[in-house]
Amino acid sequence: MTTGAHTTRFGKYELQERLGAGGMAVVHRARYTVAEGVSRSVVIKRVRDPYAQDPAFVQMFLNEARISMGLSHGNIVQVFDFGQEAGEYFLAMEWVDGQPLSKVLKRLKLKGMAHLPAPLAVQLMADVCKGLHHAHTRRDEQGRPLGLVHRDVSPDNVLVSYEGEVKLTDFGIAKAQWAGRQETDAGVVRGKFLYLSPEQTRAEALDARSDVYTAGVVLFELLTGRRPVEGDQGSVMERIARGDVTPPQAYVPDLDPSLGALVSRALALRREDRFTSAEDFQRALAEWLAYRAPLFPASTLRHLMGWLFEEELKLAGQPPRIPESFLRQVAVWTGEGGAAETDEPERASAVHRAHARAFPEEHVPGALVGGGPAADMGAGVPGWVWAAVIAAAVVFFVGRAVMPDLSEPGSRKLQVVSVPPGAEVRWDGKQVGMTPTVLNVATGEDSHQLELRFVGYQAWATTVSQAAVPERVQVTLERLPPPPPPPEPVVDARVKDKESPPEGAPRRRSMAIARGESREASDWMAGAPDAGAAYTLGQELLASGSALQAGEKFWKCLELKETAAECHLGLGRVGVLTDRDSMAREGYQRYLELRPRGVAATEARKYLHAKTAR
Repeated sequence: MTTGAHTTRFGKYELQERLGAGGMAVVHRARYTVAEGVSRSVVIKRVRDPYAQDPAFVQMFLNEARISMGLSHGNIVQVFDFGQEAGEYFLAMEWVDGQPLSKVLKRLKLKGMAHLPAPLAVQLMADVCKGLHHAHTRRDEQGRPLGLVHRDVSPDNVLVSYEGEVKLTDFGIAKAQWAGRQETDAGVVRGKFLYLSPEQTRAEALDARSDVYTAGVVLFELLTGRRPVEGDQGSVMERIARGDVTPPQAYVPDLDPSLGALVSRALALRREDRFTSAEDFQRALAEWLAYRAPLFPASTLRHLMGWLFEEELKLAGQPPRIPESFLRQVAVWTGEGGAAETDEPERASAVHRAHARAFPEEHVPGALVGGGPAADMGAGVPGWVWAAVIAAAVVFFVGRAVMPDLSEPGSRKLQVVSVPPGAEVRWDGKQVGMTPTVLNVATGEDSHQLELRFVGYQAWATTVSQAAVPERVQVTLERLPPPPPPPEPVVDARVKDKESPPEGAPRRRSMAIARGESREASDWMAGAPDAGAAYTLGQELLASGSALQAGEKFWKCLELKETAAECHLGLGRVGVLTDRDSMAREGYQRYLELRPRGVAATEARKYLHAKTAR
């Protein structure tokens, strides 16, 4: 959000700070001066080599840029210029003062929320569907349908402004990527395979219903904090291709069954069984909101963005105004609201349960029972038939999540649930998932250690005997009190005097420590450059005093390289700087497991010893 002092001229634009870089484009914030004293912020995407040298790709890029300029909708980022400057092809787009949805989800978890409340998730995705429908129904000058398909609906391509506006981006770029050569397609799939539709995994021709499916995947993630299919690329694509998706109730038993059914319909394997259009999906979501959360404030998304990114907004001179009523609601969502959210520990999600009492009586959207505006596939079928089918489906999916697996002799199901949900589950020290989850435990005489860890909460552990496996373990985690600011245990007094920044400058870690870490980190960074880039950026943010943003980069690093010791160390330091003792302990402990010697190991031991001694 801040504007750097240095700018570079790029045609009629002044390039300011670099916002990011992907496989095919570099993105900058820029300023366009319309007249003297009149200017506006824009985003410039510059196409990178070797794409800019490929004539076929350039032609497709230009065709798609023209199409993107024809899209004009409040839920789509406006593309208003494209062309070539100094041998580089570029797009000029609307600047959205906010954050990508992917960063919103990461910040939620850092703030103690595993996922969005259902009404908020539905409201957000209804806006995405409005933008998709506008694109899907565009026609050329002769009135012929363009058949435009986004092909990459994912949290990275949904922007949420600080005012609560939701905008879909990257129409032209996504289409150009998929229309290129085979090696280009392979590059696009990498990293986005979790959001592919079944027909994309089979390289079939796509229509609007492919975007309906991927919108359903994003809604699933907003509601559960998980994805319907997870794992390595090969197994994920195979499961998507055959329709083997996890129902959302398996992760969030408290999810309203009618909403779960809407998600399941969007994720149907056969496109004929999905919503016939993004508009139908949007209508079904709007109907659910009208019946199940009629009093949900439309301003909630704006307040959520202010709460999540308060630090960034204050630095930009735009401190958010967050009403007390919203903060009270946040306390309920994060499990700080007293007995109301802990009176049913067997239920998985206080976030969804918080709204249950305000909802009207049970209602199944017309999109699922026939007669509603989105009920095309139910035409001619009595409503009670569809109601019975949906009820049976809900029973089947929920049953799969909670009943013992009779097809696996010699093992038992152990359901693990926590309040708040989203705790890391460890089995004999190895991470096996997040709550709520179901574990397969072999019968026998051995015993195992079950642990639950959640940032800001006391770690919990128990011993599970294979001879007597319980059906369910349900735990209400205890929130840790904010510790006093810890001492700086890692810097010798003489070193500290030499390296202390002037008063008012950001807090910086000892350069001696940074030098000691760089040699140890070089090996894994060479084998995992993407994780290394995230780690390096996290270090820079931490040195500049942007602890929360640094934490997001360290989490990203660990998603790509779980054994990256320095990223665990970074999270430990973020925990210290933000008074999150649980995060600091876990980060330092995990670092010591991987790097038991060295200057940083001494830092970790001193912190852990100081906490144990209190």
